[in-house]
Amino acid sequence: MPQPDVRLTEAEYLHNERAETDGLRTEYTQGKLLPMAGESELHIDLAKAIERALDDLIAGRPFKTFRSNMRLRVGGGRYRYPDVMLTPRPAEMLDGEHDTVTNPLVLVEILSPTTAVVDRGAKLDEYRTIPSLTDYLIVSQDEPSVDHYTRLSETEWKLVTYAGAEATVPVTDVGELTLGPLYPAG
Repeated sequence: MPQPDVRLTEAEYLHNERAETDGLRTEYTQGKLLPMAGESELHIDLAKAIERALDDLIAGRPFKTFRSNMRLRVGGGRYRYPDVMLTPRPAEMLDGEHDTVTNPLVLVEILSPTTAVVDRGAKLDEYRTIPSLTDYLIVSQDEPSVDHYTRLSETEWKLVTYAGAEATVPVTDVGELTLGPLYPAG
């Protein structure tokens, strides 16, 4: 895999990611590779719990969830690996390879000390440009708290912060996520 400071075309990036056999993934923005940070056990458990909760809400409905191993084409020469993604079923995939989603409805990023600035900055800006996206959830890893961005119009978003174990986050066209059960006890 090329070093992170090497510039690649989108086609070169996708070819390298698809050929990667040791599980290393990189995000990509306008020719530049962005190494993926490792995930803590808490981060992984929280992502699994969010995915399960969404799966329960969408059971029998035309939606599908993915966790961080599914690539997202943001547009404008950018590719990301959101922690959890919800799409219509079937999801639209880039170039028929079935490894890069182009039409997410809900994106979830779980904050960690190494990703918080990007999740609240660059990713927030990028994700809000995706025409299909209705909800972006930025989830605290340390306590039951979610910054929930909801699309109001093509260019307008509303931010509401939900906090506490009893708080419920209303996800557009999906249902409500209760925060407490997502977090491990004690």
